[in-house]
Amino acid sequence: MGKIERTKLTAKLRQIAEKVRRKVEQWLLKKSCKFFVFCAAFAVFASISTISALIFLAPKILTDHVSLAILATMMSLPLLLALAEAFWLHWHWLRPLPLIVRQLGSHYELQRREALKQLLKMGEEAIPFFFQALEAPEDIALYGDWNGAWAHQYAIEGLGRLKAREAIDEVSKALKSSNASIRATSAWFFGELGIKGAIPNLIPLLADEKACHVLCGSSKERETLVNHIAAEALRKLGEGELVEDFKRVLEREKDEEALERLRRWLPQYRHAIIRGLINALQGSNVFNASQAAWALGKLNAVEALPVLERLVDSSRTPFMLRQVCREVVPRLRLIATLPSPADLTHIRTENLPAIPDPNAIPTDTLPRPATAPKEDGEGQKH
Repeated sequence: MGKIERTKLTAKLRQIAEKVRRKVEQWLLKKSCKFFVFCAAFAVFASISTISALIFLAPKILTDHVSLAILATMMSLPLLLALAEAFWLHWHWLRPLPLIVRQLGSHYELQRREALKQLLKMGEEAIPFFFQALEAPEDIALYGDWNGAWAHQYAIEGLGRLKAREAIDEVSKALKSSNASIRATSAWFFGELGIKGAIPNLIPLLADEKACHVLCGSSKERETLVNHIAAEALRKLGEGELVEDFKRVLEREKDEEALERLRRWLPQYRHAIIRGLINALQGSNVFNASQAAWALGKLNAVEALPVLERLVDSSRTPFMLRQVCREVVPRLRLIATLPSPADLTHIRTENLPAIPDPNAIPTDTLPRPATAPKEDGEGQKH
């Protein structure tokens, strides 16, 4: 097995491990609610018992058990704080929300889909409910049936299906969410509404290989990757060639032709393309990250120099990626030391002398031009 095949296999195994971890987290989340309530009740009982012992026991016994009481109090204090935070989340944010909005953040898919279906039947009257879900925090309630990430995701899904353009600003913020499903659904939203102004914010997501569970217009949740949803959105916006050129650079080993095809998009989307390549450096696919480092060097992307230098110095960087970074960093350092070109748009021209106008020069006071003397032969003829 070659180095490239081994790298691709490693990336595939990491994606499978990410999916398994997500499934385990969802299962533990559903099963841990009752367990947490039990632990919190036990902590409260332990604290009350300790305080009662400190108050009613004899002074001699109190001195013998004071260290044990302090230890029990310290052990129960973190659980009490967590319980207080959970109650604050419930009473401050969740309790004022309508029931149908809280159902958008349910841990159960059927309940989430049913709530979304009922809201979509309301038409435009459901838009304020979706905004309420977006205003709620993304936190997961430590008890009860609430997951803020699901609520945000389904709210963006509903706004996209209703073509709610008034939600563009809110969904733009969601593109930078730490939750992969929210980022993917936000990308689908802009593709569904045909918002071409969002193209620079969607291009960096082409390197986002996080797994996610999304609806994106379908009737059931499906498991996919963020970059797949971003690619679909960009194709809807008419930038399918850009998607293919970007993918070729990452998937083909040092393909100069693919890089030249990507270079033609730089005048329009340079900043977004460079951000996408930098995101690929931090992905789980080592081969794609190595190709991104090579492309950044060829494109003279000095803005990626700090990230490349960190990868060179880090002991956790894969060998293949570190070797490419070591080749690229010296060249970018040399380019970074060159003086930047002058910006001609900021030159002040009002103090420069004006260009002379030939028609403005008076000619009436100038001497008449002299006439040439006649030759001798012509004078004799006359």
